Parts: sequence; C-alpha cells; structure tokens
Amino acid sequence: MAELLSGIEMLATPAVLLALIVGSLGGVIIGAIPGVGAPVAIAILLPATFSMEPIVGLTMLLGIYGSSMYGGSLPAILINTPGTAVNALTTYDGHPMTKRGEALRALGLAYGASFVGGVLSILALILLSPVLAKIAPMFGSREIFLAALLGVVLVVIAHRGQTFAAGSLAAFGILLATVGLEPVRYTQRFTFGIDFLSSGVDLIVVVLGLFALSQGFLLASRPDEAPRGERVTGNMFKAMTGVFKHKRIASVGSGIGVMMGMIPGVGE
Repeated sequence: MAELLSGIEMLATPAVLLALIVGSLGGVIIGAIPGVGAPVAIAILLPATFSMEPIVGLTMLLGIYGSSMYGGSLPAILINTPGTAVNALTTYDGHPMTKRGEALRALGLAYGASFVGGVLSILALILLSPVLAKIAPMFGSREIFLAALLGVVLVVIAHRGQTFAAGSLAAFGILLATVGLEPVRYTQRFTFGIDFLSSGVDLIVVVLGLFALSQGFLLASRPDEAPRGERVTGNMFKAMTGVFKHKRIASVGSGIGVMMGMIPGVGE
C-alpha cells in the first residue's frame, strides 16, 4: 500500500498530469488514423522523451498507448475502418449504428466502455500484481502454446454455423504468423527473398487489408450511388452513461479482457 500511495503522489504533479493529458489527446488522434497506431507513434516520439524526466516521459507514452485504443474506434464506427487492430470487432456493431443515424450513441458507448474497462483493469492490476508476480515465471513455451491454442479453439466455437469458415480463417492467420524469422534457429520462413518480410506480417496491415481496402473497393464499385444514411440523432454524452445500464455486460467484458491480458502470449 505504501508503494501505491507513493506512485499516486508522483503522478499528482503538474508536469506529470500535463504529460498525461497531452499524451491522451495525442493518442486519440493517432489511434483515429488507420495504419499508424500506438507502436509507431511511440517509436517516433520516444527520442523526444529523452530530455524529460523518466516519470514524465513514461506517463506521456502510456497516455498515447492507452487512449489510442479508444481513438481507433472512431474510424471503425464512422467509416467501417478500424484505426488499430484491436478495434476490428467494433466495425461489426459500430458502423451499422452509424448507418441507422446512431453514430453519436455508438461513439458515446465506445468511450464509456473504454472508461469502465480501463478503471476495472487498473483495479485488477493493483489487487492482482503480487499474485501475478509469482505466477508469471511459471509460464513457459508449452503454457503459452496451450493458451494460444485455447484462443483458436474459442474463436472457432464462437462462430456457430460457420465452423469451417472460422477454422479456415484461423488456419490462415496461423500461416501468416509463420512468415518471418524462425525464433529458434533464425532461419527465414516464407519470405521469398523479400527483406521486409523477415520481421513478419504486421497485424495492422492484415486488418487494414481486410477492412479498409474491402470498403474502398466496395465504394469504388458504386461511384454513382449517393451515400444513404439516416439523420444523426442521439446524445453522445448521454450514451456514455448508457454503459452503466448494462452492468452485467460491462463487467463480463472487462473480466474477459483482464483474464486475456494476464495470459502471456495472448494479450490484446
């Protein structure tokens, strides 16, 4: 508890709070740009933090990373193109709401869900850190493999009636993951002599190819059709509190996110 209070005291300084605000606002903008994402932004801005105090620079980078996850939901909801890979599923419900004129409600729900999930994950981190510190070293290659295999099985099971299609896509994803350097002997796999494939296929590239390009081709095939959409209605700020009307769904979703985040090799 003393360490927690000490950390809160370090954060409650003007410089750190300013860095958090700047990083959070910048992260929303960066996340809303498809194909950029937090890793690229952090890599670009990392040299700029060398002249800052470590706590200030780290806080700004964490603000960018965390808020970019919400920022990625903006294009996913509005134009059916996820800003980051983790927002791919947002297109399933968010963009149809935009077509029905409920874009403000969708954006408000996305913000409210991000807020609730963030708060609960922080509480879980505070409460479970001592336990996780003892369990994490027990995870080796076999445990990570089984966790990844469990994720693939759950994906296939979740698509009832489309088991073959889900299994085929999961197998294709595993195939894409094998592209690059083999982690034990560092031999090249499926690179075909192309240097940039040595680092593997980036997930955001795959997501943009599946969603952004398909949406672009769809629009290009109908150039003479006027976009159709219902009149925008609703209140974004009222929708933010709508998450609390669905406490069970928000709690279950946050719990699943915390559990997946705790498993090494699975992550977001």
